[in-house]
Amino acid sequence: MESLLQAMKYFGFTEMETKVYVSLLEFGPSTGYEISKKSGVPRSKVYNILEKLVKEGIIFDNHADIKLYTALSVEEMLLRIDNKTEKQFQQIEHYLSRITEKQKSYELWKVDHLQSVIEKVHFLINHANESLLIQIWEPDLTEEIVQLLQKAEERLNVFILILFSDNHHYDLPLKHYYKHGFEQAKRHDMGGRWINIIADDDSVLFGTLEDNINIIWTHHPAMLSLAKEYIKHDAYTLKIIEDHREMLEKTYGPDLGQIREI
Repeated sequence: MESLLQAMKYFGFTEMETKVYVSLLEFGPSTGYEISKKSGVPRSKVYNILEKLVKEGIIFDNHADIKLYTALSVEEMLLRIDNKTEKQFQQIEHYLSRITEKQKSYELWKVDHLQSVIEKVHFLINHANESLLIQIWEPDLTEEIVQLLQKAEERLNVFILILFSDNHHYDLPLKHYYKHGFEQAKRHDMGGRWINIIADDDSVLFGTLEDNINIIWTHHPAMLSLAKEYIKHDAYTLKIIEDHREMLEKTYGPDLGQIREI
């Protein structure tokens, strides 16, 4: 219920309005007194809420001596919210598309909140047109990110993904990607999980995700070049290991641990 209350707030409904609406859905036509009792909305407030929702066409009354209320069906309610959202989006798109954006800067911008990081990851993957290079850890691969990566692999000319997993869980529904295999050492180097994404040689998102979120994104050419070479170097190395593992194990040990002794 709490999730629904929060979601409905996004579309302009107060908690009490949502409780009244849900009560009518669950219990059918009811009096104001019954709605108050079943929804937990105080009687001193329920009638004002009912009047407001009637005016908005969310609920209906029967204009009888004993007034009953009923709710708009779930199907109609969802359609109404969908239409309202679409109209608002069209208005926003209409006005924002007329604004000429200032030339992009090359500052390093901090992204401090996990949700903002996730949304930026989604945007970069979804809007890459030519190339996508990414280092990512298995715990950070949500179902939505995996789906976006599948689409990106299909449409892009260059797609390089390096996957890290503490438990070596490397299964992904992608045609080709690199399994890192040296997670413990990399955790020691970086102090935890991190993410590195370069989209179209234009934007880079880089930083640590574990404990304290410390992420930056930028269009700065030097950062783009550095982050890109980091991923490409991983890919080159992992490709050599994949193709010549038996020979390399003879030289550097069964876990290739000696390869890092530089």
